[in-house]
Amino acid sequence: MKTRRGACAPVLLAALAVSAGPVSSPPPSLTGFTPQRSAWQREFEQRLLTLPQPSECEEIHREVTRAPHIAGTEGNSRVAEYLAAEYKKAGWDVEMPAYDVLLSYPKSAALEIVAEPSIALARGEPPIPEDPDTAVPEAAIPWNAYSPSAEVTGEVLYVNYGRPEDYERLKAMGVDARGKIVLARYSHGYRGGKALEAEKRGALAILVYSDPIEDGWFRGPVYPAGPWGPAAHLQRGSNVYDFLVPGDPLTPGWASTPDAKRIPMAEAESLPKIPMMPLSSRDAAEILSRLGGRSVPDAGWQGLAVADTFHLGPGPVRVHLKIENTRERRTIRNVIATLRGSELPDKKVLLSNHFDAWIYGGVDPSSGTASMLALARALGRLAAEGYRPRRTIVIGEWDAEEYTLTGSTEWGEQHEKDLRQNAAVCINVDASALGREFAASASPLLSRAVREVARDFPDPSTPGKSLADTWGAQTSKDLPVAILGSGSDYTVFFNHLGIASVDLVFDGPYGVYHSVYDTHRWMATQGDPGFVYHAAMAKYAGMLALRFANADLLPFDAAVYGREVAKYAEELQSLPGAESLRPALKELASRGRAWSDAAAAAQKAMAARLAAGEDEALRLRDANAWLLSLERSLIDPPGIPGRPWFRHLVYAPLPSYEAETLPAVREAVESGAIESAGLQIQRLSERLATAAASAGKAESLLRPRPKAR
Repeated sequence: MKTRRGACAPVLLAALAVSAGPVSSPPPSLTGFTPQRSAWQREFEQRLLTLPQPSECEEIHREVTRAPHIAGTEGNSRVAEYLAAEYKKAGWDVEMPAYDVLLSYPKSAALEIVAEPSIALARGEPPIPEDPDTAVPEAAIPWNAYSPSAEVTGEVLYVNYGRPEDYERLKAMGVDARGKIVLARYSHGYRGGKALEAEKRGALAILVYSDPIEDGWFRGPVYPAGPWGPAAHLQRGSNVYDFLVPGDPLTPGWASTPDAKRIPMAEAESLPKIPMMPLSSRDAAEILSRLGGRSVPDAGWQGLAVADTFHLGPGPVRVHLKIENTRERRTIRNVIATLRGSELPDKKVLLSNHFDAWIYGGVDPSSGTASMLALARALGRLAAEGYRPRRTIVIGEWDAEEYTLTGSTEWGEQHEKDLRQNAAVCINVDASALGREFAASASPLLSRAVREVARDFPDPSTPGKSLADTWGAQTSKDLPVAILGSGSDYTVFFNHLGIASVDLVFDGPYGVYHSVYDTHRWMATQGDPGFVYHAAMAKYAGMLALRFANADLLPFDAAVYGREVAKYAEELQSLPGAESLRPALKELASRGRAWSDAAAAAQKAMAARLAAGEDEALRLRDANAWLLSLERSLIDPPGIPGRPWFRHLVYAPLPSYEAETLPAVREAVESGAIESAGLQIQRLSERLATAAASAGKAESLLRPRPKAR
């Protein structure tokens, strides 16, 4: 007979204790749990830790990477159908919502050095005999999605990483990018940000290449002997300005359902205006070795694609570039799997991964896909045994993430009202395992929970140690949790809807990103031999999800946000041009600290009452509503000036995908719009004051209601 463990677990644990003889005192209650439910939760977690297996993850990974699966193709439809069927087998309810979106595909790509005779470049990636999967037609064309079709000829100018500061350095040297074809290195920024900067500087086109100093032989042995990229590897990817607005370029801000309004392609601000082509280091070397002009200004500009000192140009080498890409509407389908909660079914914990890839996506995203499905099988089995989470768990397997974070963005926009009301957290696992180094980026609300799970989680490779023990060995400070930028599917939930989010990965050496060499064999021999860390991620993400799915009080760190805002406000005071804003920024920092103090007091009082058993249901509902409001309170519907889709007043992505703090204020200061910056400070100060007042009222939320006479 099946029992619902939420009610019976304490009795079961007591019986086990009697049969086993004397036992030590129970571990302390988990944050946000009553002592009784904490014991059940620990039992639930220990059962979960026995289920996802490395061999299971390897089997899923092999199936997902069996053939190329680019969004909008038959190969990707095969993966979607496989995932839907497997989630159903695991006992989850499955939906496959479809969206009609603008995608892009290559027809031809040519690049040649104009000389006598000409030298043909734009070579594809040759197969590696040890890895038969690398011998596929998709490896033949170097291309970037959404790059406009074009045919141009011009002198080449080397621009280092193609960042704003690189162009400013060139300008100071009297070197102008206008009318040139610029050559930039990958790394230190997102390719779309490099393209936009080249466009602003008047370049005809941009070529981007992978230099060995970043991801090739300089770092160590190259594939198939090691994890780093061979000289012929190249990085595909989308060339789109999704740091302005992500999702389908023709439906910016609303879901791309079949009957949705669509804007003309010429009005889509996320689409680039100049062509871009990715190159391998072997192709880039042919250009770099022929550049003249000045030597690079310092060692930071020197790559290793050629042995000689790099020269800037422009010229004398000239190249002829011809690209034919399509921009066309196709249908994509997400796979949404739902495990309904036993007590609070309307409330949701969201787990997130995408399944489309540029070719195979052995790391990105297939490692995450394997971990998510292994976790789903485990949770489905536990639910059948009577361990069902209190809140509903939803797993989103997103389509077309590689294009513009498309599947998640469209779904998030479509379900905005429900998600803002009911979603507690988004746990994103894009690439789950490419090494052994645990890394997390998160909303400040989640940092404590991420660390607490790590302290309770056994390290996959070190018996007797926790994940926190080995994670903490990387730094002398507290276990490091970074802040969120962009570039993955949490973006719509965090930056647009105000849902606290975290991005997780086991990191490591990885030089085959978005190349044909990112295969099952690379993963099995280099990234995670034995697939131990795939299984570990399934378990860790599952434990973190269950802490939020089952807690009496959502285990956010309510006190931390205000302190973070205060720190960012103090940092802004040192920006050039911010002198007149210092009093307002000091006041902003003061209000941030006041919010933290009030939130800390409220959460401490709640925790004390929870430990004392004062957990009357309606009061808990109100308390959890307040906890959900912490992130939501920093979302402003008008959004950031200039890119209103991004609504979070504390975090937004830079064109590099790195996080920008207090973006509306910072961007106004940096542009010299001091009056506007003052208005943005006032706007945020009012939000913080309201949040502090709300925290002041929250302390009473767990007090028993007076009895009616």
